Amino acid sequence: MRPFRLRLASVPCRPLAGQAVVQRRCRLRALIHRYTRSLAALALAIVLPVLPASAQATASSDHATGTLLVERSAATPGDTFLGALRLKLADGWHVYWRNPGDSGLPPTVEWSSSPAVTAGEFRFPPPHAIPLEPLMNYGYEGEVVLPFELKIAADARPGDQLTISGLFDYLICADVCIPEAITLSITLPVAATPSADADASAVIAATLTKLPANLTGRAAIERTDAGFRIGVADPAVAAALVDAADVRFFPNGPEILHPPLQPARTGPEGVVLELQASDFVTPNSVIAGLLVIETKDGTQKSWEVAPTPGPMPDGISATEFVRTGVDPAKAAAAARASAPAAPLDFGGAVVLLGLAFLGGLVLNLMPCVLPVLTIKAAGLVHTAHDPVQSRKDGLAYLAGVVICFAIVGVILVALKAAGDTSVGFGFQLQYSWVTAFFALLMFAVGLNLLGVFEIGSSLGGVGGNLADKGGTSGAFFTGLLAAFVGAPCVGPFMAPAVGVALSQPAAMILAVFVVIGLGMAAPFVLLSFTPAFAKVLPKPGKWMETFRQVLAFPMFLTALWMLWVLATQAGPDAILAVLAGAIVLAFGIWLAGKVGQGMAGRIAAAVVVIGGFATAPILMNLPKEQLLVEGQPWSPQQVSSLRAEGRVIFVDFTATWCITCQVNKKTTLYSASVQQTFADTDTAFLIADWTNKDKVIAEELARHGAAGIPFYLVYPASGGEPRKFDGLLSPGQIEQALREAAGSI
Repeated sequence: MRPFRLRLASVPCRPLAGQAVVQRRCRLRALIHRYTRSLAALALAIVLPVLPASAQATASSDHATGTLLVERSAATPGDTFLGALRLKLADGWHVYWRNPGDSGLPPTVEWSSSPAVTAGEFRFPPPHAIPLEPLMNYGYEGEVVLPFELKIAADARPGDQLTISGLFDYLICADVCIPEAITLSITLPVAATPSADADASAVIAATLTKLPANLTGRAAIERTDAGFRIGVADPAVAAALVDAADVRFFPNGPEILHPPLQPARTGPEGVVLELQASDFVTPNSVIAGLLVIETKDGTQKSWEVAPTPGPMPDGISATEFVRTGVDPAKAAAAARASAPAAPLDFGGAVVLLGLAFLGGLVLNLMPCVLPVLTIKAAGLVHTAHDPVQSRKDGLAYLAGVVICFAIVGVILVALKAAGDTSVGFGFQLQYSWVTAFFALLMFAVGLNLLGVFEIGSSLGGVGGNLADKGGTSGAFFTGLLAAFVGAPCVGPFMAPAVGVALSQPAAMILAVFVVIGLGMAAPFVLLSFTPAFAKVLPKPGKWMETFRQVLAFPMFLTALWMLWVLATQAGPDAILAVLAGAIVLAFGIWLAGKVGQGMAGRIAAAVVVIGGFATAPILMNLPKEQLLVEGQPWSPQQVSSLRAEGRVIFVDFTATWCITCQVNKKTTLYSASVQQTFADTDTAFLIADWTNKDKVIAEELARHGAAGIPFYLVYPASGGEPRKFDGLLSPGQIEQALREAAGSI
């Protein structure tokens, strides 16, 4: 008997007019197909004997043909085998890997199979880098096969007809991108003995040989100024490098930028790659991905890499890796993407500067700059009835804004000249120490506005008495502050202006930043030179003192915002450093009020205030511990598993709010000697984090008679009861306990 074949139509979904309607139609057609298939399968099961499965189900769109492959032509109850989605793509089109790179979406599936069928996730073969200037994508061209696991329920019965069906969505791109969906289905009979589909099995088996392998060696990662350095020492990797034409690390997440080529060095034991961090990286980011080596004959070998923090392995960086056989078209596209743009003609320059001016105007409406602008507005009220002083203050404010933007432009030009192509508008707040300094500055300005301290007319427009006349230097400082706060805010008109400017010569970059400053300052300068404006403003009076104090709270909110930014940049320890700096700063301000006008006292107070601003950056830049053994989450199951392996186990019952716990970490557990002992004794370091309420941890503490934390357990490798510690620890105490637990002393 010839096998019964059920062929299904595609469900094309294209981004044309009425896209939502098309998508609904696609889903409706898919639903109709599913019900039709279910009814057909039921009828076949009743009226026909057990039939072998169709060899494949195929559906086509304009740009791809999808086929559902299954290793079995008949399955058995409890059977486990592989299926696969096979996509044949039209020339010039591509689909995406699990991480698509700078843009795109990976293939997905919505299963509608029989209840007795369970399908696993796609397993992705190694991708290719696809440069589409100025983007870099990761994906597949020509053909790709995505295997997945299929399981048949143990209670399935011979004679059952099972449907394996799914709606497969993928984004297919060339010069344009089109979201497509195809519905594929196979009817698979259940039999007493399994039988194979030879053709499908051959395709899937060939794909399995291309899937990433697991490392048997070591992978390490360390932070660099630009991002990360990843080193892999592995015999299979070293063997593949002998005939390598290209080597690349494909990250699983967005934390790594996607340059055309990644600098690499190789040695007899493996390879080390330099990777550039993206804006999405955080202190808690876990970097993992795929190491792919393309050999000179065009084949790919790949390994899943999950590096652990630590020094680079030996023997992996002897010589610089020279790529050969790189696709000339892709190399040319990469070169074009990184090449500077040609200088603009006169008309283009005028348009660019016009956009910059409009961008500066709109910057006055951005939330990040409004707190400072309210202070400037109060200054306008103060001087509006003195035209001469109003004009002086307006020009001083203009000078402050323009000079600040010019300084930002000069620094950008210098960084680009030094080869840093990752800088952009608002780059200064990418440095955590600048963010910390700015938070402290906003805190100090808020205290000044509340009247905690006075600096006199030198800061009259910002923190001085707003009821006093004469604030030209204060207006200048307000301009500096407004521009500094506004620099990270990119609004309408500014984004295209800055984007184009950064590809232009240095003179045009500087001109654009100066014009942005002119646009930002223009409204206040115009008002300060408009006498009629004074008629609509209230006269200065005691109400301004209250208004001044109210303005302190937007400053504190700005400081809070900067702390939130800092938390994402450098983690909770950085927040603690800034709070310590704020305490030192407040002490210096208090001291300044106590010492009066004496020179020695004022110098001492100034030193303390400067120390307050310096405290946070100093604490944040202290050397971080290099942990040889990273802590892993504790659980009773993990302890049982490790004890079965005969490992020494160290359990740290800790919490963020436990001061003694944190002291023990810094002085003992994270010390170099204890970390080395952890490594020498192959100790598993488990952390039971009791920061939040946890019933399991509480019960474990009670079981060991511990009233609270800190509390520590050392389980010996040979079995038996653990040794207990609490209170303050010393390195020698823990080192001896670990060696005794390992049986080395």
